[in-house]
Amino acid sequence: MSNESRAFRLINNVKLEAIVQSVTAFLNVEKHMEVQSSQTVDGYIMQASQPQDSWKTLTGTRLAITIQMILTNDTLNVMVGEGNWSDKLGAGAVGLFIAWPLAISAGFGAYRQKKLPAEIFAVIEKAIYTGGQQAVINSAGSVVNEGQICCPNCKKINPASSKFCNQCGQVLNCTCPSCGKEIDIDSKFCPHCGKPV
Repeated sequence: MSNESRAFRLINNVKLEAIVQSVTAFLNVEKHMEVQSSQTVDGYIMQASQPQDSWKTLTGTRLAITIQMILTNDTLNVMVGEGNWSDKLGAGAVGLFIAWPLAISAGFGAYRQKKLPAEIFAVIEKAIYTGGQQAVINSAGSVVNEGQICCPNCKKINPASSKFCNQCGQVLNCTCPSCGKEIDIDSKFCPHCGKPV
């Protein structure tokens, strides 16, 4: 098992709990891993693995990882330990002597396991950059945080409550002439009452 570590400076008033939530969501949704986390005196320790599956274990493609986060003032030290190399070695050995496809799948599992720390570091960087908020990147490349709206005309970011863009005057929120509820600017029919706009 090898370890990789990286230090991050916390900005945007991001809380360690928000980073832990972002990493947990990534591992749950993107990697289909079960995550357990415990708060320690100086941070968090997380363990994640894909559920026990005899096929993944046999082929050496099951992922497992341990993450330790230590917070010192505004610096977050993260150490990621890669786990479950034994099933990859076992599948690779069996594959070399009995069934060569197992050697290929074990190699693929080792590749996925090896790139997991870099993916986790990227999730942590994004959580720090966005202040722990969920963010959507639009085609112009601007970050649109919760509570904001992007003007479809000039791409200026405005508060979500804005009716018009404060840069170009474009209408941001439209209302249905029939029922009066808010609808998207480019709607041809109201999603609430079904009348043409």
